[in-house]
Amino acid sequence: MNIVLFPVLLGNVRAFLGNTLPLHLFAVDTNNTDTADIVRRVPPYFSYKLERIYRVGAGGSVNLTCVAVGFPMPRVFWKKSDDVVLSDPAMAPIGKNVLTLTNVEQSENFTCVAVSKLGNIEATTLVEVKALPPPPNHFKVSSVTSDSVTLTWDAPSVAEPVVEYVIKYRQRYADTNGVKKWKVDPHQTSATIDNLEPFQLYEFVIATVGDFGEGPASIPREAQTEAAAPDSCSSIQVQARSLSRDSVLVKWSPSEKPNGVITNYRIFYTSKDRSTPVSFWEMHETKSDELVATLYGLDTEKRYFIVVQARNPKGSSDMSSVVTVTTKHGIPGQPVSLVAKSLDSRRIQLSWEKPLFSLPVTGYVVWFNSTDGEKEVTLTSPHEKHTVTGLLPATTYAFRVAATSARGQGEFCEPVVSTTMESTPVGPPRLLNVTAVSPSILRVFWTPPHPIASAVLQYRIRYRVVNDENVTSKAAVSSSYEEAFDDDPVTTKSPIWYSMLVNASALVADVVDLEPFTVYELSVAAATLEGFGLESEPLRQRTLEDGENFSFENSRFFISADGESLLPGRFDVVQRECGVKFTSKYCSDSY
Repeated sequence: MNIVLFPVLLGNVRAFLGNTLPLHLFAVDTNNTDTADIVRRVPPYFSYKLERIYRVGAGGSVNLTCVAVGFPMPRVFWKKSDDVVLSDPAMAPIGKNVLTLTNVEQSENFTCVAVSKLGNIEATTLVEVKALPPPPNHFKVSSVTSDSVTLTWDAPSVAEPVVEYVIKYRQRYADTNGVKKWKVDPHQTSATIDNLEPFQLYEFVIATVGDFGEGPASIPREAQTEAAAPDSCSSIQVQARSLSRDSVLVKWSPSEKPNGVITNYRIFYTSKDRSTPVSFWEMHETKSDELVATLYGLDTEKRYFIVVQARNPKGSSDMSSVVTVTTKHGIPGQPVSLVAKSLDSRRIQLSWEKPLFSLPVTGYVVWFNSTDGEKEVTLTSPHEKHTVTGLLPATTYAFRVAATSARGQGEFCEPVVSTTMESTPVGPPRLLNVTAVSPSILRVFWTPPHPIASAVLQYRIRYRVVNDENVTSKAAVSSSYEEAFDDDPVTTKSPIWYSMLVNASALVADVVDLEPFTVYELSVAAATLEGFGLESEPLRQRTLEDGENFSFENSRFFISADGESLLPGRFDVVQRECGVKFTSKYCSDSY
């Protein structure tokens, strides 16, 4: 390296300068020397090299990144080939500028300029727009089934290799017009789109994907899938009520997925045992536009079971849910749309819709099973909602509801099953001890809540700084706090509660990032699937002073042989026992 030194005389101080060395100063009259660092000034230069050409498909996007450094740091801006500055140089970012180009339609040069007091530099790149590939030729529908459509095409004439074909399709006249994609290998010229719905009109387009993006789509092609037998009638809501002593009115909703043109509905009914095969039930048939039917000539005060079936030219649907009705004039039909929702470990909320009726509904009867048998709750008001209380945690119940009128009680609806939530721990964990480990760490020991109705998933430790405003007589004070802290609590910290989560397998944890020589209040809570239970009784402890080391002699607790409590003693006993007997129960990775 070449170094140029030259003397400079500044009064009685002489200096030797070098372009890469410190400045050495000495006094002529005293021979005392000193050194002053020189700040080297560097003209701008590019630390990130631009590509010579950036290729992008027509209508595509590209990011151009320009990075320059120097001392002082230069400002970086972009300009187009016609010297049009794309941003104000005086307000340009320092060191780095990313130019984002969207919907690029033509090729153009872009120049990055870096400017500082020591000069300016430029770097130019070309954004080249490449034509996107055309769609395939002779795109058409070749075959159709009830759940699939087969499409064929001829490969397009392109200069660049084809990466893949993309078929986009959607269901016409549907509530949701979400477009789906089907990718095809570039060597194939046909594809079968399956998992379609029967008797629905679909629209298909195809596009070619090249190295620079997806080309324009073809002209849309439409195809209607063939009809199929109607879907299950389980979605059909069937209701029935007694019209007289020997007739019943049946009403139902249309099939949500007819999979074709519904030609008629069949109503099957019987007063025999419900398990009797449907082929032995009596049958009544209606036209496709009739959603109400009356069954005559029935036995008086008999219980009838009714199902509905939809038919189209391709076949019949499955049977609907069973509806039960009694031929007794004036009693209401079955409530419909019963929903059971668990609120917590002891409550389940029921809601339903009002049944068909000739006389006003005066109330409801709620039936449910329990560990000690079946129970019924009578509701004297015609409200279609009720919360069942006093249930057991994590227990599955079946519910049925019947409506009542002045003439009597109707039939119960079909049962609905719901499970209560897991319960929270019956009691809080037992907070055993809090030990100051360092100026920023407190170590917390606890035992699980007892008893518990379900497994503990994790623990939560809550802590806060003790201020004058939040001192409570309820809080237990550890002996080490009494011995080491006799004046007023800290008043400069905000009494905000903080929390940390601990794995359920740990019963020891370190609370870190605390302030030195500060009193904290801590408590522990356990969580199950339902949420966190009660907090333990809090304990207070002060962190160590800065520079103060943790001492085993000063720590007054260790784990007892029964593994359930901390007894007076030396902390080194805990440390020795950890890894032998109490590793999984009381020890953490911090030991």
